[in-house]
Amino acid sequence: MSIHWFPGHMAKTRKMISESLKLVDGVINLADARLPASSQNPLLYELTGHKPTMLVLAKADLADPEKTRQWLGRGDALAVCLRDNRSKQQLLNFVQGSLDGKLRKRFKRPWRVMVVGIPNVGKSTLINLLAARRSAKVGDRPGITRTGQWIKISGELEMLDTPGILWPKIGDKSVSYKLAAAGCIRDEVLPLADVAKWLLQFLAEEYPHTLARFERGTLEGVAEALGAIGKGGSLDLDKAAELLLRDFRAGRLGRITLDLEVD
Repeated sequence: MSIHWFPGHMAKTRKMISESLKLVDGVINLADARLPASSQNPLLYELTGHKPTMLVLAKADLADPEKTRQWLGRGDALAVCLRDNRSKQQLLNFVQGSLDGKLRKRFKRPWRVMVVGIPNVGKSTLINLLAARRSAKVGDRPGITRTGQWIKISGELEMLDTPGILWPKIGDKSVSYKLAAAGCIRDEVLPLADVAKWLLQFLAEEYPHTLARFERGTLEGVAEALGAIGKGGSLDLDKAAELLLRDFRAGRLGRITLDLEVD
């Protein structure tokens, strides 16, 4: 199974990122701590080229802390919860330290940093946290930001928010399911029941304790436990899949990382 797609707005985003590189000093590549490899678009590294790039793993409060520690041990990266105000100073120190260590400032203007990543990973939330105001559009579904937005963070830092961009083709079935489970691609792209069944199998193998309240760890068990009942009293498996994925994305199943291999 592979997903072939590259909507018009993503093609425009690719062009916008390429054209904006000459305006910025560095790039924040924002990924999801629950899928630290699968949520990194290799196309973004090709586009950003020689610009200093900082890896930030968002939604760390939803990820398996041990797996996150292993990923951070690989090199220069920062894991944060973007809804925790305590992360603001961590991010500012990380960005400032990374740029100071890689570049020599030859001008009086603020540092300019572009924030890139796949859809729904939290780019606008990161900028709003640093700006201490709602400057960028945010939402819980992919595709909220459609154009670049310059945001002044402070007298020392300005950021460019960009729309999320995915691969033209997602060829790895497991990566497709991981992105779908985390809400990084629209729910209409893959059948929710298929995504939910994949997630249940993954949890049964890697985090079996998270399925204790679902009899047999099946989608039918989820429907029974969550009251997903359709007409005539039959189990509504589509609704059960929707509820399961909603709970996973909100962290109600526990702290879970879908990428297990640390390269």
